[in-house]
Amino acid sequence: MRPRVHWPGLVFLAAFAAQAETQQPASVSAATEPELVYVIPIRSDVNTPMVYVMRRGVKEAERAGAGAIVLDMHTNGGEGDAMEEIMEVLEKFRGDTCTFVNTKAFSAGAFIAVATKRIYMAPGSVIGAATPMMLMPTGDMPAIPEAYQKKFTSAYAAKIRAAAQRNGYNAAVVDKMVDASSDLVIDGKTLKPKGEILTLTNVEAEEKYGKPPKPLLSSGTMKNLEELLDRAGHKGAALKRIEPTGAETIADWINTVAPLLLALGALGIYLEFKLQSFGLIGIAAVGCLLLYFFGQYIAGMSGYEYALLFIIGVALLVVEMFVLPGHFISGLLGTMCILVALLMAMVDHYPGGPLVPSFPDLRVPLRNLGLAIVLAVLFILVAAKFLPRTSMWDQLALKAASTGEIKTPEPGARPEDLLGQEGVTVSQLRPAGKAKIGERLADVVTEGDLIPKDARVKVVKVEGTRVVVAKV
Repeated sequence: MRPRVHWPGLVFLAAFAAQAETQQPASVSAATEPELVYVIPIRSDVNTPMVYVMRRGVKEAERAGAGAIVLDMHTNGGEGDAMEEIMEVLEKFRGDTCTFVNTKAFSAGAFIAVATKRIYMAPGSVIGAATPMMLMPTGDMPAIPEAYQKKFTSAYAAKIRAAAQRNGYNAAVVDKMVDASSDLVIDGKTLKPKGEILTLTNVEAEEKYGKPPKPLLSSGTMKNLEELLDRAGHKGAALKRIEPTGAETIADWINTVAPLLLALGALGIYLEFKLQSFGLIGIAAVGCLLLYFFGQYIAGMSGYEYALLFIIGVALLVVEMFVLPGHFISGLLGTMCILVALLMAMVDHYPGGPLVPSFPDLRVPLRNLGLAIVLAVLFILVAAKFLPRTSMWDQLALKAASTGEIKTPEPGARPEDLLGQEGVTVSQLRPAGKAKIGERLADVVTEGDLIPKDARVKVVKVEGTRVVVAKV
């Protein structure tokens, strides 16, 4: 006997294998080919679309076997959440990382710079002033208690200290960029007194202190990227620039409403099952789900493999509806493919990383998928309760069934009134479907038989709202 339970696993393993194959790092280049260095711009406010650009650049650099990533930085700072995500993405890259402070790296920009292994600065550039601030959506600063502000600042100071320690910077220097509560004293010299936040020019940042002497923060002042690469040990490297496409902003909007798109897609699929058809509602449902995949793709999360798995799942459901009604296996496989595709499309997987994601990687995707399922259930319950009572539902059902005129049930009409009456099926009963009983369109079910469309049936049992028919 063939073990059916193995088929879903084979489908999912095939999807994982496709992802692994497409995301493996490139083989080592021939000795005659120059080293590849990726340049990722941070030349505006730090925000979610910039996270997408960074994620795309890091993954592309990993797949290409790049030796280094250089951040070309000119920013006043930006959103704390986006900054933290960018720092986490940078940690995923297994090669060298550098920041070129091209005029300024304030606030979140300073945090991100410290997350790279070396910092170089252009002549006249500055870095620092990284005190975190809470802003309202309007851009105004709210009045918050001093104790909360200290707690908030302390948390960010710890984060930048951890990044500094990991990459070999002086933790006291970067801490002073965030927290003004103490003096910055190095080699007995007070570089910045208590009450002032540290901001360094390129000259100040490369001054050396200690024994042995070590730069305060910057590894040197460079006129351009080419000079930086020479100093950083990547002389003659070929540069590959990652540029924002504009689609990142659109993807940010899409991903904000991703659970709603999933819920609307599920609602559309439910309505098409109820109508036993595939029309504009089904197209709109699939469109919502494909839009969801587009947002995840631009965000650097999903590749084509999960969109393909989703399409396979939809195809299996169509097979269940129209080709092998009552087969159930294709419907089960299709549902599982769709759920896995929707979940895994939100998982941030990197080339060379583990094939099966860990629970921390799944936490946010599971939360979003859970929210989408809750919304979908609410939408479906509302649709099941109110839509059948509307003339719009009758028009949709009539159009799907392509039958003659069917009257809307009179107020107070009960399912029991149909007992013993005969009618004609307006869709296949597999075993559920729709039938025209008298002049009413009713949801009916058989006792397990499959009855084709346009067959004569009789209502043999009514159990609550469940109308059971048999072929005449």
